[in-house]
Amino acid sequence: MKLTILLLTVALMGASAKGVSQSVTLSGRNIPLEKTFETIRSQTGYHVFCDLRLLKEAPTVNVSAANMPLTEFLTIIFKDQPLQYLIREQTIFVSKKASSPVKEEQPGAVNAVFVQGIVLDDNENVLYGATVKVKGTERSIINQQDGRFVITVNVGDVLIISYVGYQTQEVKISNSTDLTIRLKRATINIDEINVKVSTGYQTISKERATGAYNVITAEELQDVPAPNILAKLEGKVPGVRFDIRANRIQIRTINTYSVNTAPLIVIDGFPLIAPNTDQQNLTTLGSVQSSNGSVLSTLNPNDIEQITFLKDAVATSIWGSRGANGVIVIETRKGKKGAPTISLSSTLGVSKPPSFSKLRWMSAAEYVDLEREMYDKGFFTDNTTLPWYFPLQNNNPSEVIEWLFKVKRGTATQAEADAALAAIGQRNNQSQIRKYLLRTAINQQHNLSVSGGGDNNTYYISANFNKDLPIYRSNSAQNTILTGNFTNDLFNKRVKLRTGFNYQYAKSVANIAAVEAMGQSLTSLRPYDMVVDANNQPIRRSITMRPEVNDSLVKLGYLPFTYSPVDELQYGNTTTMLNIIRLNTGLNVKLTNWMNLDVSGMYQRNISNMNTSNQLESYAARTIVNTGTVISPATRKPVYNVPYGGTVTLTDINAWDYNLRGMLNINYSFNTDHQVTAIAGTEIRQTYAQSYGSVRYGYDPAANSFATVNPTTPFMTMYGWTTTLGTNQTGISEQRNRYLSYFGNAGYTYKNRYNLSGSMRFDDYTLLGLDRSKRAKPFWSAGVKWAAQQEDFMQSFVWLTNLALRATYGTGGSVPLGGSNVPVITLNMTDPSTQLPIASIQNPANQQLGWELTRTTNLGIDIAVLNNRISANVDAYQKKSEGILATFPFNPTYGWSSLSYNTGTMRSHGIETGITAKIADHKNWGITSTFNFAYGKVKVTDSRFNTTLASTIVMGSTILNGYPVGAMFVYRSAGLNPETGQTRIYDRNDKIIESTTQLTSAFDIHDVKYVGQTSAPYHGGFFNTFRFKGFELGVQMTYYFGHKFLAPSINNYPMFSGDYYGVVGRQEALAHRWRKPGDEAFTDVPGLSNVNFNSITRYRFSDKLVRSADNIRLQQISLAYNFPAGILPKGVFRSLSVSGSARNLGLIWTKNKEGYDPEYLNASANYYSMPPVTSYLFNINVSF
Repeated sequence: MKLTILLLTVALMGASAKGVSQSVTLSGRNIPLEKTFETIRSQTGYHVFCDLRLLKEAPTVNVSAANMPLTEFLTIIFKDQPLQYLIREQTIFVSKKASSPVKEEQPGAVNAVFVQGIVLDDNENVLYGATVKVKGTERSIINQQDGRFVITVNVGDVLIISYVGYQTQEVKISNSTDLTIRLKRATINIDEINVKVSTGYQTISKERATGAYNVITAEELQDVPAPNILAKLEGKVPGVRFDIRANRIQIRTINTYSVNTAPLIVIDGFPLIAPNTDQQNLTTLGSVQSSNGSVLSTLNPNDIEQITFLKDAVATSIWGSRGANGVIVIETRKGKKGAPTISLSSTLGVSKPPSFSKLRWMSAAEYVDLEREMYDKGFFTDNTTLPWYFPLQNNNPSEVIEWLFKVKRGTATQAEADAALAAIGQRNNQSQIRKYLLRTAINQQHNLSVSGGGDNNTYYISANFNKDLPIYRSNSAQNTILTGNFTNDLFNKRVKLRTGFNYQYAKSVANIAAVEAMGQSLTSLRPYDMVVDANNQPIRRSITMRPEVNDSLVKLGYLPFTYSPVDELQYGNTTTMLNIIRLNTGLNVKLTNWMNLDVSGMYQRNISNMNTSNQLESYAARTIVNTGTVISPATRKPVYNVPYGGTVTLTDINAWDYNLRGMLNINYSFNTDHQVTAIAGTEIRQTYAQSYGSVRYGYDPAANSFATVNPTTPFMTMYGWTTTLGTNQTGISEQRNRYLSYFGNAGYTYKNRYNLSGSMRFDDYTLLGLDRSKRAKPFWSAGVKWAAQQEDFMQSFVWLTNLALRATYGTGGSVPLGGSNVPVITLNMTDPSTQLPIASIQNPANQQLGWELTRTTNLGIDIAVLNNRISANVDAYQKKSEGILATFPFNPTYGWSSLSYNTGTMRSHGIETGITAKIADHKNWGITSTFNFAYGKVKVTDSRFNTTLASTIVMGSTILNGYPVGAMFVYRSAGLNPETGQTRIYDRNDKIIESTTQLTSAFDIHDVKYVGQTSAPYHGGFFNTFRFKGFELGVQMTYYFGHKFLAPSINNYPMFSGDYYGVVGRQEALAHRWRKPGDEAFTDVPGLSNVNFNSITRYRFSDKLVRSADNIRLQQISLAYNFPAGILPKGVFRSLSVSGSARNLGLIWTKNKEGYDPEYLNASANYYSMPPVTSYLFNINVSF
């Protein structure tokens, strides 16, 4: 007989067996015993373990109880039942009642022995409530709370020891009378009535949910010991893509052309507004833990109880327009009644900077060779022949070019220059960059939580501290998160009060000196530019003028125009401080046994203060001061027209959000076979954001003071022209949105087999000036589910544990944010000349706006076999989006060349599946594997006014009919011209077009080549868990297939002959450039001779550089050890575990032969676009 466990639990409450004072209210006739336990669960919070078939086969009960103590209630419902129960702490164990041994033969006096023993699990934990039975008789007992039992038997008797959820064991009695029984965990089906689908408005049992969803529990999050939530979830949810690098989440395919495809994130029933944390991203590049700009970064992973991903229309329609891109519902931990539980965890993560080889830079010798060829071909002008203030020719002068011009000027011989350039070519600044600009990244996380409760209340309080020191020196981030959740039962438990808070304080310090040193900017380092000299002192280079000019200006009283990245690490920082407070409360009033009223609200406040401070010693502050400095003809001393000191740029953002909701909840059963659940309610919401910025001059950090300036006062610059500081304030920007919604949802279940559901929501939104008939919009959905395995004719398939078929259809949409039907103006600052306020038209009147509408169809199947040994779910969906806002050409004589209209349509379809298999499950070891797969295809079916110009199509993400969003088009390369070394391409007739030929509008989409899409249509993850005694080894992998990318090639290619200065491109591809006729047989990289913009662009966007982005990644390997309870000090530790993991282990396989990592393309040769390095995390968890 198949063993099925019924687990009834509630997240907010527990109970203690020592003093049961819970009460139950239930009245009715012929109530199935199974239903009574659902009532016990909902009203008392007790867990129930039993054989589910025992409950289904048990007689119905008649009961009339009003606030009846639990033990009394149990006595009534178990009267005349063939069952018995036992209460152990927060769990009720139900088993078949043993018959009275009327004619049982008692043990004989000769062979009788007195046997005692203890029942444990594989981890040496006590199993209380185990049944010990003498085989062949009806004699049985239940062991005590300490796991021990005592029984008198005959020698040769066989004891049968059983425990719900564990494999039964038989022991033959010999002369040994002291037994230790270790039961092995059984491979069973857990009927998890407690694991419910949360929509944010209500919780629905998995058996009755008709929509497409995935639930991730706290235990599953803990299985991935990653430092942040996105890393824990990556590859774990079918159809959901987590882009950790870009801090982006996408559920299924997109519905719009807009860049905003992020799902709605709901926490404890209310949407979470995103803080302005983008400024923090730079501080954690390459770090062990990225402080991602996603709203999820405001959450402590240890506080999360469950995450539900809602994916189809039935699952998301209750959220209306805000759920158009899917919904992620997060429930935080709540307290449970009983003695306090204290949990403490600490994590340390370390990682070293990545290898420079992945940057694919040229060596110093190759770079010297490039500059020499550029000099020979006339790319440079001798800057000694030009005025000192020429901005371009004096930018970051090259040491190599200076030596070459010395030869031309006659101040150095060719031999001297050759020797100097050879020495320069032998340099390598990478070790100095690693030592002085980078460091080993270190991350610390510490979490403390306390939970518990009494008879009428529960509490959960946690504190989390995180400190991050990323690979870039002078960058840091730290945050503190405090969370509290409380419940109180009032008026004989007819009223429940919920309160909660979440507070986060985050501080980050960002310094871009190291990033710029390895990037492509004015202050960047060439491969031979060292960071420090032979005495380990910072090298200060003159990067805006020749060194001798800088020296002469310093003698006059100017500040140095030199730059050193080591110095800048100390003097130019951006500090961001973020304060977030979130308060929520709710009151649930029980009106009847089947109806309650719930009133709730949420308030959130975000305050962000960003301070960009450039002290006087910084290059930026010195440049500003020097620009406004002139030498007095009378005194020959400097006159500072710009206040002497540093600069401070202040940006303040203040945002708040409130939400009020009231709704009725109905859960009504009748005639034993029928159950109706429904909610109906309304809510209002308002969001508000205000920002303000200003600039301060003459900043003195010691005195924390600055100077007062008149931004409109003209002054003379060092270059001889007049200017003003301009306004030093950005003005106040405000935005306010209001929402009003009415919603309802209903579900009907018949015989636990047939489930129907439907929902509707009416959204109204304050879009300025838009008529209500277009502004307000209803959304609806309907679904059906058939639990086929409950049918009588399916009972013969004993290997089939679960089989359910689902079908849903519904509508969703997005608010039209492209304008309004009245002109919208923006008020700006006062004009400095006229002193009059400035206003401009931001959006013209557009009365044709409407909602973007998406219709979604979903078909799904859930199946499990062999007592849940293998389980799977498969969903197939189709989406049709209409009225998508698209750019529409407009008469430019009205002041706008285009407006947004609802003219676009799009179709998409996909399939996704998740499979879990318990490959092995033995006493001391086991293997569990989880695999998920998703496929999604999007096709634009009407974009109107398609852009057909080839140069536009290949250089941007153009929306085109018949192609997916993110379609990639490239030029068809015809190689290099053998005489000029410049790129050639083919047209549609295979005619060669030279780079000197300008393309006309006739060269369109038919002349370029479609090679695929930039986003992966196939993606998923694979997880393996290996268990051996107390050890657990986890392996996490992800994969992405079916997309393309352009291989990094030549950025910042020198093209302007005669006036080129500064750092040129450093990509190694430049070392393989064309140099002479015949090279075109070995390279496709254009040469310096005759170089032009067309040649470079047509090479960078040609089919020669198209690569497959297919890849499989090894994301993490972790090893954990859970100490057996038997070896822990009694009365001290409840549990203790330690773990270590390695993350970002890199590519297992990629299809491109060069080994590019498609997920971290280094197109600009910047260090921060490299793949994250392997990081090592060590963790300890303990509870008391």
